[in-house]
Amino acid sequence: MKTAFITGATSGIGLAFAKELSMQGYSLILHGRNEEKLARLQDEIAGVVSTICLDLSQTHAHNELIERLSQYEYTIDIAINNAGFGLHGAHCELPPKQVHAMISVNILALTHLSEFFAKRMEMQGHGYILNVASTAAYQPQPYMAAYAASKAYVASFSESLAIEMKSKGVSITCLSPGRTDTGFFSFDGDDASSRGAGTFSSKYRVSPEKVAKLGLKALFKGKYREVPFLNNKFYVFLNRILPKTMLLKIYSQAMTNI
Repeated sequence: MKTAFITGATSGIGLAFAKELSMQGYSLILHGRNEEKLARLQDEIAGVVSTICLDLSQTHAHNELIERLSQYEYTIDIAINNAGFGLHGAHCELPPKQVHAMISVNILALTHLSEFFAKRMEMQGHGYILNVASTAAYQPQPYMAAYAASKAYVASFSESLAIEMKSKGVSITCLSPGRTDTGFFSFDGDDASSRGAGTFSSKYRVSPEKVAKLGLKALFKGKYREVPFLNNKFYVFLNRILPKTMLLKIYSQAMTNI
């Protein structure tokens, strides 16, 4: 029995991953923080063998999640660390509690789960780990300072761990989507910005389904990094060649106009 585990599976890219892997014949262990949504997924998606409702913004939930996963008797062939959310605004004006919650989800939970699955998959002799970062990982972003930094961590950590685990039968891919039609600014998937105007308007976004398919394709090919779609690749390329002072000015103006 092939099994996949996905965090943040109740909406957006996480939900798209769940549906795609279900169609590929995987049994699914799905994580989310909304119990009602998880219950609906058990009825709507074939192959869901277990759901886990925990709030990963609470650091004590990380160990609880790992303990529950440890009790699963079959191999877990794919682990997708997808859960995450963003905060927008001048950093020192954001509530510290929200910033710490974001860091707990985007960095700490992903790190703990990556460690757990890397060791588990090494013991079982095979496995795939996909960590979801962002194109924001490739440059500082004023007014999204902590979010961009958290995704820079995900990219650097994932690609480094991929090299360490390659000879041990564990393939690790970092997926860095650009603007996607998801609940970006909310951990529960309710993103009001997708219905408004500005930089994050839905007309600029791609579907989670397209992102999920490209992410899985890269994962199964053993790629360390996947930046889907040509416009995103070009965006990342420009961030590497343009002067940093110019980039910071551009992003500062863009973020203040949201």
